[in-house]
Amino acid sequence: MPCNKIQISGSVYKTGFRYYLKAKADFSGVTGVVFYEDDKSVGVIASGSEENINKFQEFCKEGFSPVHIDHIKIIEIPYQEFSSFEVIEEKPEVQGMPND
Repeated sequence: MPCNKIQISGSVYKTGFRYYLKAKADFSGVTGVVFYEDDKSVGVIASGSEENINKFQEFCKEGFSPVHIDHIKIIEIPYQEFSSFEVIEEKPEVQGMPND
């Protein structure tokens, strides 16, 4: 199964965007975590079927008012298993991430 690290920048900090993404992940059948990156962008680690990941990525690109997405970066990473999709407060360590 695919696993992606997604970084979303724009007006996403403290807008409820992480909770929006949790709802969309639950709807899409994707598991993982969503969190704030050090630069106040939103980071996501998402696992699921290719179809479900693709559906979820579309929600990541769309956002909602007043959120404005400036840039989205998607990197495939080694599979990580999650039992659900959660909003977390601390940035997790990601195994197998290439250096930015």
